[in-house]
Amino acid sequence: MSHATIVNRSQLLSAATALTAVGFFTVAPPAQAGPMSPLPLAPPCSQYGFGGIFELKQSNGDTVRFNATGPVVSASTPALATGGSNGTLKGLVGGGGGIRGDRLDFEISWDHQSQGHYTGLVGGDGFAHGDTYDELSTNSARWDSTVPLVCTITTAPPTPASAPAPAQQPALPDAQTAAARLGVAVNGPTTLPAGQSGTYTVSVSNPGDLSAPVELFISFNGNLRQTGQPAPSGGFDCTVNNYAGGTSSVHCTVGQFGSKATANITVQGQGSAPGPGQLVVNINSSDPAAQFVQKSQQLNVSIT
Repeated sequence: MSHATIVNRSQLLSAATALTAVGFFTVAPPAQAGPMSPLPLAPPCSQYGFGGIFELKQSNGDTVRFNATGPVVSASTPALATGGSNGTLKGLVGGGGGIRGDRLDFEISWDHQSQGHYTGLVGGDGFAHGDTYDELSTNSARWDSTVPLVCTITTAPPTPASAPAPAQQPALPDAQTAAARLGVAVNGPTTLPAGQSGTYTVSVSNPGDLSAPVELFISFNGNLRQTGQPAPSGGFDCTVNNYAGGTSSVHCTVGQFGSKATANITVQGQGSAPGPGQLVVNINSSDPAAQFVQKSQQLNVSIT
């Protein structure tokens, strides 16, 4: 496969240039992250969908673009990849792929005989992050969407607890309102000299009344690269995922994260060259009843 490098997970991304005459979206970077403070719970989204033009950027520099509306991609949807060493590539998104809840899973068949499989997770800001690999080779890449997804189904907020019973009988807690309430924050140096490393702390909390399984995705973007081994606490198990082009990310899981529990995951970031970098953290749970105080956060880092 002479062009197999497209699925460096980055090349697949470049396939997304002008699917239509619509220009590329530009998205202002999120505000610099600070210490997490209690925030009101946003209405939870139980189903995300594509809002028209969808675009993602792979870690190898390629940009992928296709047009889809709703949670499911129509069969034989055209896709374009641009920005990579192989020039512009054309592909087809397989029918039936798309978004289930906040998880993306779809495939793109490229005209140079490679099959890109994309999986990812939607953050609380609507932007998705994930990985892609070529099912016909060993090539892989990390990716981030450059346009937000839309919420198609919003879960109704829980019914307020009823008033306490009269007399001396204490009111029983409403079991329907009990849930895990998960939050994530990231802190560390916002300026790094090129070639030097900094220590970043990802903080996880559950002020809720129930425990829940937790999954963390820690992505290093731009001129900030992951280095060294993560140091987790609170029972988390973390692995480093390496991609083509020398980039990598950290994936952490814990079977049950207890009620009122807190944990820290320490990671190392290194400046590769002068310019902007980002450390993006997303938290998820397979428990459909889990609620999120802070589901996604980004720390902007300037490499000097």
